[in-house]
Amino acid sequence: MTQDQIIRLAESLNAKEFLSLLEDRDADYEVLDMDNIGNPNEGFLNLVVEGMPEGQSILFSDGKFTGK
Repeated sequence: MTQDQIIRLAESLNAKEFLSLLEDRDADYEVLDMDNIGNPNEGFLNLVVEGMPEGQSILFSDGKFTGK
């Protein structure tokens, strides 16, 4: 996926849906920080997704995309 595709998907999905989509597409990603491992829609979720520029991550807060 390209950076633009990743951002559009993150904006349109909640954190849990976004992680499921990454899994379904076999996309490489690394969770940097997750407040609630049982529910990614609670607290912060910060992850790096293949296709993003080096040093940029995706950040969700309470399930909503907050930025890169």
